[in-house]
Parts: sequence; C-alpha cells; structure tokens
Amino acid sequence: MKKKCEYCGKYNCICKDIENHSEHHKHHEEENHVHNHTHNNKKKEKRLELLIYVVAVILFILSFFFIKPKYYIITYLVVILLSGYEILIEGIKNLIKLNFEESTLMTIATIAAFALGQYPEACLVILLFRLGEFLEDKIVDRSQKNIEDIVKIKVDIANVINDNGEIEIKKSEDVKIGEIILVKPGEKVPLDGIVFSGSSRIDKSAITGESILVDVCENEEILSGSLNISGPLKIKVEKDYKNSTITQIIDLVYEATTNKGETEKFITRFSKIYTPVVLILALLIAVVVPLFSGFRFEEWMIRSLIFLVASCPCSIVISIPLAMFSGVGAISKKGLLLKGTKYLEKLSKATVAAFDKTGTLTTGEMVLDRIETIGNYDKEKIMQYIVNLEKLSTHPISKAFLEENADILEYEDYEEIAGHGIYSKLEGKEVVLGNKKLLKKYEIDTKNIQYASLYIAINKKVEGYIFLKEKVNEGSTQIIRELKKEKINRVVMLTGDNEIAAKKIANELNIKEFYPDLLPKEKQEIIEKLKNENENVIFVGDGINDAPVLAAANIGISMGQGTHIANSISDGILITNKINVLPKSIHTAKKTINICKFNIIFSLLVKLIVIILGFIGIAPIWSAVLADTGVTFLTVMNSIRIIKGE
Repeated sequence: MKKKCEYCGKYNCICKDIENHSEHHKHHEEENHVHNHTHNNKKKEKRLELLIYVVAVILFILSFFFIKPKYYIITYLVVILLSGYEILIEGIKNLIKLNFEESTLMTIATIAAFALGQYPEACLVILLFRLGEFLEDKIVDRSQKNIEDIVKIKVDIANVINDNGEIEIKKSEDVKIGEIILVKPGEKVPLDGIVFSGSSRIDKSAITGESILVDVCENEEILSGSLNISGPLKIKVEKDYKNSTITQIIDLVYEATTNKGETEKFITRFSKIYTPVVLILALLIAVVVPLFSGFRFEEWMIRSLIFLVASCPCSIVISIPLAMFSGVGAISKKGLLLKGTKYLEKLSKATVAAFDKTGTLTTGEMVLDRIETIGNYDKEKIMQYIVNLEKLSTHPISKAFLEENADILEYEDYEEIAGHGIYSKLEGKEVVLGNKKLLKKYEIDTKNIQYASLYIAINKKVEGYIFLKEKVNEGSTQIIRELKKEKINRVVMLTGDNEIAAKKIANELNIKEFYPDLLPKEKQEIIEKLKNENENVIFVGDGINDAPVLAAANIGISMGQGTHIANSISDGILITNKINVLPKSIHTAKKTINICKFNIIFSLLVKLIVIILGFIGIAPIWSAVLADTGVTFLTVMNSIRIIKGE
C-alpha cells in the first residue's frame, strides 16, 4: 500500500522529514508549484495504469473461453504481471526488509497461490486488490482536494494605495497594519480589515461555509479569503498576513493533520503489532496444523493464505483516519476549526458547556432596557436630555441611545469625565448623567436611590434611573436548547460582571448555573472543579483574560476575532464568531466517532466470518480479498459520507 503523508495527505510527499511547522508551511508553498506542473503527467500515468488493468481483466475473462489449457500458466502470469507488477515489486522489497505491510501480504498470497496451481485464484487476488486500490485512490484524492481547495483561497498579492493615491502591488505578507488596499470585483480579500470606503456584496463561503451573499459597506469588518462580488472596496488593514483569518485557517488545516486522536494513535500501534502476528498465525496454520490432520499441506496452505489475506487490517487503518479527518473537515465547514482529530474525540465526549459571557453569549454592546422617572420630569423629557448628551459622547455606552429620537437642544457647557459620565447645561439647567461617583462629585444626594446602570440628575436632584443591558448574541437562546439535545447536561456562564447584570442575562438565556464577579483565576478554578466532578468541559471565550481558562478546559474554543493569544492557546476557533455552530459541531463529532466504531466492528466481523469459513474449507481465496479490499472500500465510503452528509 502506498505511503501517505501524515501532514498533508499526499502520496510520496516529503513533509514527514520536516519537523518545524513554519518550514513545513514554506515547503508546501514551494511544492504546490511543482505539483501544478506535474499534475497533468500524473493524470496520464493513472489513465495508462487503468488501461493496462482493463487489458489484464479482459485477458483474464478470455482465458476461460478462448485460451487453450496448455497456455493457461502463461496467460495467468501475464494477467498478474500486467495488473500488479508494482504491488509485487513493492511486496518483495518489503519482504526483504521484513516490513509486513498489506502489499507484502498480498504478494505472499499471490505467489503462494500460483505455486500451488491455484492460477485463477492468484489472478483474482491481485485483480481485486488492484481494483480496491483504484477506488481508494479516487476517494482519497477527492478528500485531498478539500485540503488543496482551502490552500487556494489565500491571496499572495495586494493592491496597496500609497500616499499619492497610486496603486502599488505588494506581497500580502509585506502589507502593514493601517495601510489601505483596493479589492476589485471578482478578487479575493487578501487581509483582514475594515471597509474604508465603498460598498459591495461578498461571498464568505470559502471561510465560513455559508453560501449566502453578504452586503458590506463603510466601517464594516471584512475577512481575508472573502470574494468580492459587485463593487470595488477600499479596505483598511487591521491584521497582518501572519494573523489574518485565511493564514490561520491554512495553518490550522496542516496542524489538524498532525494532532492525532487516541483512536488514530491506537490504530497505528495496533497495525504495527497486528500484521506480524497475522503472518505468524498464517505460518502456523500452513505448517503446524497439517501435522495433526493427515499431512494435507497443500490444503492447509490455501487455508493459511485465506487467513492471511482476510486478516489484513487495511479497512481499519485507512477508514478510521479518513473518518476522523472528514469529521474535522465537516466541522470546519460549519465554522469551527479544530486543531486536530484528538479534539474531535474530546468534543464528542463533552458533558458541560461553559461560556464566558461577554463576546460569546453577548456582543459586549449595551442597549437600553428601560427608564424609570422618580421626579418632576416625564420619560419623554428625560430621554430628550439623555439623547442630547450621549450624541456628543465617544464612550461605547452612547451607542445604546443612537436609535432613540429626540429634539435637539442647545447646550451651554459640556464635559465628559472619564469613568464617571457627563456634565452639561441644557435649557439653563445643570444636567448630570452618569454613575454614583459622578453624583457624589457634584454633591448630589444619593441616599435612598436604587441600583441602576446610570442616573440622571437635574439641578442637583436625581430625576431618573437608566437601565442598560448587554445585547445578546444572535442565536444564543436557541443554542442553549440545542446543546441539551446533544446531551450537554450542564450549561454554565462565567463572568466578571456583578450578580445583577449576570442574572439578567442568565434569565434571558434560561441558564440556571452562572457565576458572577469572577477574576480569571477564579474562572479557571471553576473549570477545574467541574473536571473534578468527572465532567468533560468545553469552554468558549475570547480575550487575553480567557487564555488560562481555555487551557484548563478539556477543550477550549476561542472566538475567531478574539485575541491572538487566546486563539493560539485554544483547541478550536469559531472562525465565524457565531456560537450557534457549536451544537451542530458536537453532533458531527459524535456521528464521526460512531462511524469509526461501526467501521471497526463491521471490518472485524466480516473478516472473522471469512476466516472461519476458510478454516473449515468453504471459502475460496478470492473471498478473502473481498473481505479485505471490498470491506475497505465500503468502510472508506462510510467514512467520507460524514463530510458529504453535512
């Protein structure tokens, strides 16, 4: 069987010799140029191999009708050499090196069957095995194409607008943060940024899997790898090439091929031990058993070959890694990039989902909840004062009032005090809008006032309470219900906010378990506590203060637009910044593990049946090949339906 690169999935690749990840990345960029030049030659070689194989099959069929018996040996020998000369050469080399791979076992079986006069059976062994290889190659090539398609979405050059307004073509990696780039219709966005000017429709399907076109305009964020559809866009670069979305995606794809899960590692160890054991048992069946059954060496040699071929672990060795990688690929299409199949296994076992509140369950933006008046002014007048003050403010809270309408008032004085609020004179009145600290600063009585987000005082008297709340992320309410369907027993919210604000969000999202007033260290301690209760914990967060918690969880998932340190520590990244993909990703992870289990059980069961039938002399040699190659094909098809069905 051909050797497949553990990094990129290609055959005859030299990635395995490269230890450093960045060197590996450069190697692939160089190798892709060579790959493009040789692609047509490889296609021609495959067509020629297939043509020779078809000739061998035709010759084999003709041998039953038109070839004279005295030419049987020559005809069958030609069939074997035409269809499987590569396998035989590789098998003999491996046999000399005592490297017992599948090609070695098939070579032994073919030569032994031919030597015993089982000419049609020897031909069928090699023909069926070769057919299986053709089908496997086709499926693996299709799977490999998914990786190549991801790599193709990166953009190597950018149109940079210099200080003179002229366009200068630069390598994407040389473009600096703050520079303005031009992306024309039909071009891909090379770097993450903010739309500086222009409007267009963009296709983000290459990075998010969502095929719906999205409208973008000035001041909106745009991700690298997106395809500009309709109008020219000037984009202010916010992230350099190394930290842009598309570069992170490509790096994660390569990283995912190296971080193998326990199942894959076990299969690798299993095959190294299993194959030599099978060879020894086959030898015992061929030599020792006949000593106790009337010295029928030829008969038991054939049964030994059936055992040898049927016992090949190919179906398990190929289908399990392919299923795992298909699972990671299917999850990435939803918008969650996992850094390896080992995290897919952990995701499938999750029992608790813990969320940092701000930036995950909520957007971090404040919206107006309600206003309560307690004095001589009605809500309409209070709102008029608030809107007039906040429209001049640069504080993020001011956005909560942008959609409110009010008549414009003239002001005589205006001062925004950092960390406190706003002081101004409107309609000849002193108006103070802010927190308790601001009220005390202007010697306003704060006795007997209730808790509120902000207070408004007019002429030294508190006249109203303003209650704000955080804007809940789209789909946050639905995700809690969907997580429970995926047998996530507990959903936990962790936050540094006070209990009143935290409880408000928890009630809105129907989260029963929440922990307020937490420092990063205390969040980490809660995650450790959950793990000590035999829970498998997913933690979703963003920002530098979430990094220790992401590392402590069984699987840490960061928001794609969070900080670089959080993304580097996490085990997975929500590239779309949408947490609603999490339940679907857990479902796919569980489906993948179930398919792996089915493939293992199905493979072993079919092989066991053929081995038993062969041992009692019922099954022919070619049935053993079907138990190997046929089962391999079925399990491989079962594996790739993960990515096709998502």
